[in-house]
Amino acid sequence: MASDNYPPEFTIACLVHGDIPLLEKTIPTTIEALTAESNHTWDTVLIVDGVESAAADQLLELGHRFGFDEIRLRNRMRHVSPGDPSNNGHAHMLPGKGRYLISFEGDVVAFRTGPGDVLDIISSVFEMCPNLALATRIDDHDCWQWPLHEVGPPLTQDVRSVNRVSSHFLIYDLPRATREIWMAGGVAANEYHDDGKCWYNYEDWLSKQFAAPKGSGIGFIDNLPIKVFHCDEKIAHESALYRRDLRVRLQVFENRKKQCENLIEKTFT
Repeated sequence: MASDNYPPEFTIACLVHGDIPLLEKTIPTTIEALTAESNHTWDTVLIVDGVESAAADQLLELGHRFGFDEIRLRNRMRHVSPGDPSNNGHAHMLPGKGRYLISFEGDVVAFRTGPGDVLDIISSVFEMCPNLALATRIDDHDCWQWPLHEVGPPLTQDVRSVNRVSSHFLIYDLPRATREIWMAGGVAANEYHDDGKCWYNYEDWLSKQFAAPKGSGIGFIDNLPIKVFHCDEKIAHESALYRRDLRVRLQVFENRKKQCENLIEKTFT
């Protein structure tokens, strides 16, 4: 988005490693869902983590094709976070530009479900909640082993106070969030671990630090005109592990796309 205003109000960051055919679907769909109809300014960043084993040339081409304002390449040779591989990208992502940071992983997609300025709703939420530093929206959380639930009264009419986040889709008020992170001693990347049976990852650390009543709260924004999904399936009911099969991920994308198209059709007919 061309603008004379700098820094932009929002940074929209996508964290990727591979699965180019999926990224060709999730990235443009998500960025369009977030920015369509918006009067706010934003900067887009493609973060390629683990570049030494990624299809770097293809990812660079994809970043240029989709008009990213910045492309970051990071290897996993030094200062690498243990646990789930995605921990590393998140651990090195902050800080960003502007006041707000929206981050999503490459196998996550946001679909539009109605009209409205998503970025304006997000900024309004943080304005109405002066202590809120971290928010989210995930619509397929029913499969999580650590269930999502409310931990206190709503922060506003359309924002629930919840117990946890997923690193799939995160919304930060950067000045507030970075202050809270540094008060906790910084991102505790050396503490992460994940063997499929026992884990403590970036999202677990964030949840522990920010969820009320200990932290400033985590806001689940219900009135965003989008739905956000992880494009994958669990290997079995109640398993902690996902299939991570490209064919499955592409099919989940198409199924969720159809689901949201049907929702829009039902709403406006």
